[in-house]
Amino acid sequence: MSDGIISISESFLGSIPRELAGQVSATLNMLRSTPESPGLHVEPIQKAKDARIRSIRVTKQYRILAFRLNSSGQDLWLVEGVYDHDNAYRRARTLYLRVNPISGTTEIRTDEESLRAGHGRYSESEVQARAAAEAARQIAEYQQREAEEKASSELEASERTAASGPGEPGSSVPVDAQQPSSSPDPSPGEPILTVTVQELVDDLGIDLSLAEQAVAADETTLLELAAAAPSWQGSALLDLATGETLEVVRSAYFTGTSGGSAADTPSDTPTLFDSLTSEQSRASYRLIQDDAALEKILASGDFAEWRVFLHPQQLTYVNVRTRGPYRLTGGAGTGKTVVLVHRAVRLAREAAEAGSAARIVLTTYTRNLAASLEDQVRSLEPDALRADALGREGIHVSGVDRMTHDVVNSARGLESIMRGVLGWGSASPKYSRAARDWNDAVSTVRAAGKIRDADQPHVSPNFLADEYREVILPHRVTDEASYLRVPRGGRGTRLGRNQRRETWAVVAAYREAGSRIATLDWDETSAVAAAVLDHHAEETGRRPADHVLVDEGQDLRPTQWQFLRALVAEGGDDMFIAEDSHQRIYSNPVKLGRYGINIRGRSRRLRLNYRTTAQNLDFALSVLRGGQFDIAAMEDETAENGEGVTHGGETGRFRSARSGPDVMLIPAKNLGEEFEKVAQLLREWTEEMQAQGEDISTIGLLTRWGSTRDLLVRALDERGVPVASVDRNVTYRRRTPMAMTFHRAKGMEFSRVVLFGVDAKSVRILTEDVAYDEQAREAAELQERSLMYVGASRARDQLAVSWSGAPSGYLRTETT
Repeated sequence: MSDGIISISESFLGSIPRELAGQVSATLNMLRSTPESPGLHVEPIQKAKDARIRSIRVTKQYRILAFRLNSSGQDLWLVEGVYDHDNAYRRARTLYLRVNPISGTTEIRTDEESLRAGHGRYSESEVQARAAAEAARQIAEYQQREAEEKASSELEASERTAASGPGEPGSSVPVDAQQPSSSPDPSPGEPILTVTVQELVDDLGIDLSLAEQAVAADETTLLELAAAAPSWQGSALLDLATGETLEVVRSAYFTGTSGGSAADTPSDTPTLFDSLTSEQSRASYRLIQDDAALEKILASGDFAEWRVFLHPQQLTYVNVRTRGPYRLTGGAGTGKTVVLVHRAVRLAREAAEAGSAARIVLTTYTRNLAASLEDQVRSLEPDALRADALGREGIHVSGVDRMTHDVVNSARGLESIMRGVLGWGSASPKYSRAARDWNDAVSTVRAAGKIRDADQPHVSPNFLADEYREVILPHRVTDEASYLRVPRGGRGTRLGRNQRRETWAVVAAYREAGSRIATLDWDETSAVAAAVLDHHAEETGRRPADHVLVDEGQDLRPTQWQFLRALVAEGGDDMFIAEDSHQRIYSNPVKLGRYGINIRGRSRRLRLNYRTTAQNLDFALSVLRGGQFDIAAMEDETAENGEGVTHGGETGRFRSARSGPDVMLIPAKNLGEEFEKVAQLLREWTEEMQAQGEDISTIGLLTRWGSTRDLLVRALDERGVPVASVDRNVTYRRRTPMAMTFHRAKGMEFSRVVLFGVDAKSVRILTEDVAYDEQAREAAELQERSLMYVGASRARDQLAVSWSGAPSGYLRTETT
């Protein structure tokens, strides 16, 4: 007999005591290879509901519960959980395996669930008849989808042929699809599902009693029902709550397995075997067929489910084969980064299986986030081939600026290439210029009498910096004559010919100053790096990457996008971009089509939040609702005519998969009282968490300003509550709460969060220089709202918000 297969259920990882990780791993390895080993004590359970359930010894005190399925001589062990000896035997008697006759999905059920499910509604013969009819319907739907996909591919090919070339203004055009729904959420207490009981039962296979409760449930009740339901049924209800159609949910969970049994009847082994080995079952069951794979899952001891189980929608985007750049959007906590990491590992694995090695770039906009991506790749696949430099085989994880720096440093013929971008060149430039250099350039030109009115927006430093990075550098403009002709689509301030001349005079002075000290700013570095790669491609026909995966794309600037486009040739699976426009805290909106990144028809979104509770998510979104965000679409791309580009016609709402305590609001009369209240809260949280064996470094104290963070850390230390201050590039000590700014917290998550100092002074004052026109003013305000949204969405379980005096205007009126 060949070695067996281990199938890990969703419930299994969370049931393992951390101190038993090594022993559980050894036990499962032995179970897979030599189940007859006397040390395992593989024992059937007397009077069990399902005769296939077994107890397997881990230690004298603990047992693994597993179902032994044998089909054609092959053992498959479905491991359900690790329990104390007595609890294991009590639980084992009630458990059984059933394949849902409608969805074909394997369910681990108990007798109690069977009673709730309304199992008396259909006899076994009726179940079999319904299963046969469902199988026929699935075959028909599959054939129809195949025909539709073929027609869609042919249409897209013809559209691509007719499309404008890369980099041309206006190459990003609206998708011809249904606009996102603008219908409001139901009022509190009202049902949120728009399907009937009959549809849930007959079309999806949801338990009758669960369906009856679900269609009448408000959001809070639905979350409670989903948490207690058989795993796939709960997930399906949450998908429907986000606006997914019945058809989409069916395709996500239906395995194609025919047969199944009534709710109180264990299903036969061959049917279970077919169901568990289907692709759709990966959302709830992970098949392990060798010791190394099992060791990778259990070795770290953190049992993070993201490494093992993916929502069907996430798995779709991990595996999707694209014909060009693809964008995945979604709110904080929806799993965009998880998809990117799994996709990078999948691309590397498939290349290795084919006997080659792909050059995969996984990148983002800061060093801290890049380091986090590297850690996640290492956690998911320790043996994945790594590339320590751009252009080498394997997964190369790096920040964008680091890569542009390395490309420019190693370029041959750099001086000539730079002249084509900037009008000046150097064989060995230095990097990073100060923002005040724009002020100096304005002063130089003004002193020369070349500016008639220094109070006009087009000669303000912020306008000039934006004009430079969004218009001049991307078009590689090197003289006034070219600037007078260049298109300025997307810029809010209209410029006449004389105003353009004045603008160019300042740009020329800025470049002259950079030439004197042979120093590039980071936007110039990206522009030059893109030109270096283009020049190399013209000479050799090669680009340094086969696949480019981008995280937090919303904060990248135009020349950085040009650089990323230049990394990889256009083609299948070339670029995959994850972003959330609501978390844009560094840059202005960018139209990707202008830089050869044409995502028409290839933009989708995730709508189910796995990190934060519904209460925390509602608070975070309330901050955004005061700004001009498109909450429904979570999309910022617009065509030249101003019409929105939708995500392939998708509609729906952004929801959380979990419920939790209400957000704590902590008003104070003055700063001293606010310090006292937050210190007391931290004492209470620390006591609770330490009693439960939790790490208190998962508490985050987040502030808008660095000065506020430093003041808070000192005040808490004086009150006997030690807190680590985390700066941009400072590593932090463990076992103490962490204080940092909203900016530094980007990409992190905490079990509990305090947003400190959310008062009227916490919002940046928009000066005329920053808000040089209405478009700039709106963008600056949205960035401020996005910052608070980022802070609030870092909280996984509990969120508290404190302020002294007048609260921030971004807090909901009814909360203050």
